[in-house]
Amino acid sequence: MKAVRRLADEVAAAGGRLGQIALELAPPYWSEQKALDNILAVRRYALTGDRRALEGTWL
Repeated sequence: MKAVRRLADEVAAAGGRLGQIALELAPPYWSEQKALDNILAVRRYALTGDRRALEGTWL
């Protein structure tokens, strides 16, 4: 059970780091909402590995 919890913590931490990187890379002229939408798409991709989550993003 501890291994599962540790893995979940690592996934959450990686998602947070990816979100922070995405915020830093988002074009500065984007609205806050557009940047957030793209960051959430990147996070979905990080969690699922499904490249369809990246459709319509800047990646």
